Amino acid sequence: MLKQIPAYAILGTALLAPPAATNAAPATAPVSNPLSTARTIQVRETMLKPGSDGNLSQQFDIAVSIERPKKVRVAVSTAASPAPDLYVNDGDAEYEYDNKTNSYRLDTPGTDGKSQAVIRKITQVDLILEHGGEFPSMDGMKRDVTSETLDGKPMQLITSTVPFVKSADKEVDVIVKEWIDTASSLPYRLSTAYATKDKTQPIYQVTFHDWKVNQPIPAAQLAWAAPAGARLVHSDDEANLLAAGSPAPDFSAITPDGKTVKLSDYKGKTVVLDFWATWCGPCQKSMPHLESVYKQVKGQDVVVLGVCVWDQKDAYDKWVAKKAGMFTFQTAFDPAGHGDNSIAGKLYHVKGIPTQYIIDKDGKIAAGYSGYNDGETRLDKALAKLGVTLPGEKTASAKP
Repeated sequence: MLKQIPAYAILGTALLAPPAATNAAPATAPVSNPLSTARTIQVRETMLKPGSDGNLSQQFDIAVSIERPKKVRVAVSTAASPAPDLYVNDGDAEYEYDNKTNSYRLDTPGTDGKSQAVIRKITQVDLILEHGGEFPSMDGMKRDVTSETLDGKPMQLITSTVPFVKSADKEVDVIVKEWIDTASSLPYRLSTAYATKDKTQPIYQVTFHDWKVNQPIPAAQLAWAAPAGARLVHSDDEANLLAAGSPAPDFSAITPDGKTVKLSDYKGKTVVLDFWATWCGPCQKSMPHLESVYKQVKGQDVVVLGVCVWDQKDAYDKWVAKKAGMFTFQTAFDPAGHGDNSIAGKLYHVKGIPTQYIIDKDGKIAAGYSGYNDGETRLDKALAKLGVTLPGEKTASAKP
């Protein structure tokens, strides 16, 4: 399953989440700044990344608000898309909002306890919080500190060379340049570039504006509130699914007896549309639960249609023969197979399976989600919202 990452994230995130500092000391101590002890920090950032010609041109406007120890809000917008993508840590949980799909998700820390949120990584939040906005020292780094005037202001320029990749026939370093405003002792600009013996290729550049340190931040600014109509997604694949209220596209698929079944055949009924494949382990794992739900609700004008997608017809036929009597809901095969015209991909914007849609009696999407975990209840809850009751009958003992 692939994540659709915003353009501004494709910047070399290993650098944007800098390595842990070591005991290696810089050649000259950088100017001390007040960020490391500030209770609140607010800053605006202008980020540039390379365009198709390799030069820095694509611009992102970023607003960062921080209240220690945990609260953070980041908004990222562009001239083409002024409505921002968002990252919010309200002190208890992390949220990332994608304006393009009007969806948001809860983020969970990695095994090291660090945030894994893409927006947080690329907007220097942890660099500000943990290192005062200054790239930390690390083993093997070469660092040079000089003075320079930039935009008419006296600056301290810290140039760090990080050994990134080295081999017998190739050497690639990363050059990190930081300009610290001499008057305020605050970061003014940060740039990174790949460097070989032949050329230097920019990665990104960030210019900081309008620092506000230890100034009050309204509580509402650091609280999470889902934008109007935004839906919660549980995986990256869910973000592009058809939204609730959208008409469910009609389609035709082939049943095990060779007949054609259409979604429109179930007009006036609630439909659980399940996209799966014989080779998909999580799909097979989800089916006993799907069977259990089906047996509980089939007397309430509810049908289940499991469409096998991105698969081979002979594999589907063998699966049907093997599972005869084990699963009683209707299955069908998408004759497009792995083609571009697959029902799941072309009509329903599915990126990964299993994916389920719940379609109401008016033929509109009521809910959609991807993936399966033990103890799954999303299907049960979506049906309950449509007035479908699940009495709790435990009738499915099938094993995938």
